[in-house]
Formats: sequence, C-alpha cells, structure tokens
Amino acid sequence: MASQRVAQEHIRPVSRATLPQGIVDAIAELIMKGIWKPGDMIPSEKELAARFNVGRSTIREAVKGLAVLGVLEARAGEGSYIREPNSELLSGAFRWGLLLSERNLDDLLDVRVLVEVEGAGRAARNGTATAAAALRETLERTRPLPHDDPGLLALDNRFHTEIAEMAGNRIFASIASTIQVIVRLWHPPAYYVPETKDVTYAEHLAIARAITDRDEAAARAAMREHLLKAAARLERVMAARQPA
Repeated sequence: MASQRVAQEHIRPVSRATLPQGIVDAIAELIMKGIWKPGDMIPSEKELAARFNVGRSTIREAVKGLAVLGVLEARAGEGSYIREPNSELLSGAFRWGLLLSERNLDDLLDVRVLVEVEGAGRAARNGTATAAAALRETLERTRPLPHDDPGLLALDNRFHTEIAEMAGNRIFASIASTIQVIVRLWHPPAYYVPETKDVTYAEHLAIARAITDRDEAAARAAMREHLLKAAARLERVMAARQPA
C-alpha cells in the first residue's frame, strides 16, 4: 500500500528506555501527520519490529494496547487497521486521543485519583483477608526483579487491578483495568529510571498495609500520595526527553 511505503521513510528505531511508549508515540505521530489515515493497514508485526529495531513482543504489546483503546482494529487473517478516532469502544477521556499528547497527563491523573483513591478505600472496607494476602504477594514478587525488567510494570498493573477488584464492583474494576492499559503504555519511561523501583515499592507497601489493616482513610491517603508522586516522576522523565 502507498501509505505503508511512505511510512517506511518515517519509522526510526526507538531506544529501550522508552519501550513500549516509544512505539505508541511513533504510531501516533504517523497518524497525526496524516501519513497513516483511518482505514489504512499498518505494516506487519515482523516488519515493524525490524524497522523499529525492537523485539516482536514489544510491538505486540504496543499494538495490543492500541487495539484495546480503539486506535487499531485487528482483522483476523488480514492485519491491523487505523480506526476512526470517534470510536465508541471507549468513551470520554478513554478515547485514543488521550494517548496522542503528553499534555493529557493531568487528565489521566485526575481520572486515576477519582477512581483509584476511592477504590483503595473500598478495598480496605470490602476486601477479604485472602485478597489482601494475595495483594501483598504480588507486591513482594517485584522485589527480586531489576528496575528495567518489563515484568516489574506488569506486576505494578496487577497490584492496581487487584485493589480495584477488592472494591467489590465489577464495572468499577473494569474501568480501573482500562486505566491500567493506559498506564502500561505511558509509564515505562519512568519505570526504567533506577530509583523508581524502590520508591514505588515503599508507596505500594503503605497502600497494602492500610488495606490489610482495613483502614479506609489511610488507604485513600496512601493511594493519593502514590498517584501524585508517580505522575511527578513521569513528568520529570518527559521533561528530560524534550529537546533543549
């Protein structure tokens, strides 16, 4: 396709420090520049991996996240296509435009605070001892991992979704899970900073302890503090990436 041939000139390798966010950024840029338009089929996973100089698993993760958010549509036996940005697959702040600008970080933080702070309080109130123990186990599994291990962010996502599930509302848990899809795409740059692991562990531990103690106020406060500090860490990384 002509759009693919043109796009080949614009696809450049991305550094490990920005994976898979760099892939998302690159695809978003191609769309915003009009190089890829709604209805266009993007190159195959194999071709994208070669052109971005990354593993196919990285491409797969980025494409999967973009498909969940409605940016891409996977058609069996054909490939992945750019969707119209007014898709109703996700509404409001969750539409794929949220991914296209770092300026929207404040919007994402607002939504996370509204959903996850309340979720932590409800988890402290409604969660079982078994669920609280499982939450601590998920947290402890992060300790032996190096700071740049992709599994660290996956466990971070799981920690947050487990809290949402403990809140006892399926729709609430579904919304929180969608938020974690966005977090998984946005936050890797901050996670590859060495000091992020230890401070995140400490913040998560405070949340887990409050939930275990069934202290709703402390759980809400600990979650709010964590979300604000995590957003600040990401802002610093993004600012450092901006050209002087």
